[in-house]
Amino acid sequence: MLIFSLGITFTLFSIFLLTGQSSNKGSAINISGSLRMQSYVVALTVAEYATREQEQRTKAITRAVNEFERRLNSPGLVKAIPNKPNDSLRILYHEIYSDFYGMLKPMAERVIENPSTEAKFLNYVPSFVSKVDKFVFDIEQSLAVQMTWLRIGLIATCILVPLLGAVFLIYFQRVFFLPLQALADVASAVRKGNFSVRSNYKKENELGVLAGSFNYMIEDLSRLYESLEEEVKRKTKDLDQRNKTVNLLFTLRSIFSSSPTLQGDTLSKALAELMHYIHGNRIALFVVSDDLDSYRLSTAYPQLDDKNKEEFLQNLKTQFSSANQNKLTEESGNYLRIQVKDASRLVGYLVIHFEETQDELRDYRLFESVSEIFATALINARKREEGYRLALYEERSTIARELHDSIAQSLAFSKIQLTRLSLGLKEELPKEQLQEIVNELRTGVSTAYTQLREVLTAFRLKPTSADIRQSIHKLLEEFHERSGIEYNLKNDLLDFEINANKQVHLIHILKEALTNIEKHSRASKVNVSLSIDSDNFINVSIADNGKGLQPAEREKKGHFGLSIMEERAKALDAEINFLPNTPTGLIVNFRFRTAN
Repeated sequence: MLIFSLGITFTLFSIFLLTGQSSNKGSAINISGSLRMQSYVVALTVAEYATREQEQRTKAITRAVNEFERRLNSPGLVKAIPNKPNDSLRILYHEIYSDFYGMLKPMAERVIENPSTEAKFLNYVPSFVSKVDKFVFDIEQSLAVQMTWLRIGLIATCILVPLLGAVFLIYFQRVFFLPLQALADVASAVRKGNFSVRSNYKKENELGVLAGSFNYMIEDLSRLYESLEEEVKRKTKDLDQRNKTVNLLFTLRSIFSSSPTLQGDTLSKALAELMHYIHGNRIALFVVSDDLDSYRLSTAYPQLDDKNKEEFLQNLKTQFSSANQNKLTEESGNYLRIQVKDASRLVGYLVIHFEETQDELRDYRLFESVSEIFATALINARKREEGYRLALYEERSTIARELHDSIAQSLAFSKIQLTRLSLGLKEELPKEQLQEIVNELRTGVSTAYTQLREVLTAFRLKPTSADIRQSIHKLLEEFHERSGIEYNLKNDLLDFEINANKQVHLIHILKEALTNIEKHSRASKVNVSLSIDSDNFINVSIADNGKGLQPAEREKKGHFGLSIMEERAKALDAEINFLPNTPTGLIVNFRFRTAN
């Protein structure tokens, strides 16, 4: 490669030099040819201006001589002259140079001074021009020689470069490319998983070292691949197991979340999923009493009839001596018992029966998670039922309180009037007095009926939307369609700022206030405002432009349903105020804390 590179470099450098010299010779031929022409120009100028006035003669002859001198000293001509002192072209150039400055130029200058020397000058010019002709011919010959060598160099280069390239290609093919191709084939086989291939290249050079290293690398890869396959199989198996575990836990949580009260076959579905995962023979859930003194069978999968249930329980009594164990899991024979407990409370046991011992399937971390899921579901179900029970008791207490504070008092009043009427009939009171008692009795019964309708309306009311804003808007729309009274609503609340219980009481109070406005106020417009202040208190205002509330009407018990509104306000831990509006009307105002 070094020889090839040097040969090509030398050839190209030679061609470059020959090309540069040829370019200089071409320029020199042009200039030397112009010297011949300029010699004739000088002769013609001398012949033409010899008989004219000296001033014209001086200018013309001097201009012609100077032009010849400029061309003789032109850089393009001087560069083309070889530097060798004995070169014939250089010798001839010096002769022309010496004749010009020694003969031609001085003779031309003498013609300017003495026109009679014109003939002598003209006789000298032909000999001078012949030297110039010879100089031009020699330059052309020199250029022809250089072009010949240039063509020879190019032809040699065109022949040698492909020849040397073919030689080098054959050499590289044998020494370099074929061994590399063999290594590439080995690498391709290894990439496809064939670790039995090896390189056969054994020469003492870089490729031999590479081939040896390649063989060692394949051996190491083969060992690593075998161990990696085992590790991948183990990890894949473990990952599959973990995936199944996650799916099981997710399925259990989904089952319990879809039926939070644990009604129907919810527990049976959960036990079936767990048994399918652990490949058990039978699984049962026992629930522990609150005092932890006893426990009973809650459900089992598959379902047990009375005979199998008794046999199953008997086996458990013989397998486990006590129900109160501190260990999360306890094993006895083919039975496994898991405590169902959260961080602080034991609620039951899961008992699993296996056909035979399956230690590899007993993932105790899984059992701990399953225990927490079952415990959470059972505890939440108990809390939810307790909450439902408390809510039922509270609602019944509220109904009793409403009946006692309104209808019961009206009925007591009516009972008194009946007693008076009975005594009046016995005493044969005047007809006017009896009629007055009957009128009061009618009023009492009518009041009780009105109060009963108000209580029923209040307790039948339920929100139509989970969003408190939509519920209030729909309530006002229904009020407007029913009464024709215009309304203006300003509501800055968000549904999550009030819990469900307070939302119910708020809707009841708004409903009752709007009912009173519709029945009694004779208003044409209502302004409802709900806002929250910086102390997390909700301010509610219902203002109308009706006739307002007179003090006498305010003292009349049960009128406008004010007592119901006051009871609801107490449930919100708020004090409700009935204030006069300006210029006319009534403002119902109350304030209570948000759910947070």
